[in-house]
Amino acid sequence: MAAPSGCPFAQIVKATAPVVAPHVRDIVDDFYPRMMKNNPETKAFFNPANQFEDPPKQRMALANAVVAYASNIDDLTPLLGAVEIISHKHCALRVAPEHYPIVHDNLMASIAEKLGAAVTPEVGKGWSEAVLALADILIQTEKKLYDQAADRSGGWRGAKDFKVTAVRMITEDCAEVTFVPADDSSTPIDFTAGQFLTLHLKQEGATPRHYTVTSAPGKPFLQCCVKKLKGGLVSNLVHNFKEGDVVALAPPFGTFVMGEKPAVLISAGIGATPMKAFLEAHKSKVKMALHVDKSEATHPFRQEFLDSGVSTHF
Repeated sequence: MAAPSGCPFAQIVKATAPVVAPHVRDIVDDFYPRMMKNNPETKAFFNPANQFEDPPKQRMALANAVVAYASNIDDLTPLLGAVEIISHKHCALRVAPEHYPIVHDNLMASIAEKLGAAVTPEVGKGWSEAVLALADILIQTEKKLYDQAADRSGGWRGAKDFKVTAVRMITEDCAEVTFVPADDSSTPIDFTAGQFLTLHLKQEGATPRHYTVTSAPGKPFLQCCVKKLKGGLVSNLVHNFKEGDVVALAPPFGTFVMGEKPAVLISAGIGATPMKAFLEAHKSKVKMALHVDKSEATHPFRQEFLDSGVSTHF
């Protein structure tokens, strides 16, 4: 995957990347507040904790992506993995093609603000075209993912209502929630073990959250395990779920999946959730499971690990 070597924007981006790179953090720090002020509807896509923690994960992710894109503009093949990860997250958040012009316009304004006179009309046009080209790559990748999620067994597009049928305390602060389709469909739900579902709670301030699906593919229900965090709005809401509550879920997405070769599962804390999914779906491939936790009582799914028959070490 590459921008044509003779493409003007590729040449401009490559030539100006050394100038832009040192200012990328300033650019993204200007970009996010600018976009949220100009387009407040975009706030729904972002976890505030990731925006304002130190270091701010969301902002650093965008900064690193801009630098990587500029550095590999002649051959974007090294970025295919990152594009796949970003696209899966975007699909879970229900990002649509119409959102990309919003990102483009605000990002270009931030570049002009922070680089000033260095952004000549030629440079501005080159970076503008490069941002739009990257947006097109993401849009096309995400279309394929949306189609795949809708076409598989039990699949759907966007957010679909599910009912809570059970909340099981796995540890003192970890709850596994079971969801069934609100339309009472019993169709097996297909996905790939290790993927995450996304909760879209209909409550002010409760931005979407991703949680690994802990049940195996092919069941008529989905499960996830949520650790209660002090001050965590969404995790506390989940722990207060009651049977019959209706929650909107995006289809499972994600790239953290098992390969074809035998595997050793290594986890710590709430990181046991994808390992539980792998044990459910691919037990024959798992040769050993290793888990680190504060105590037996705080180990999520400890009994399930022991009952799996797989060599397990804590």
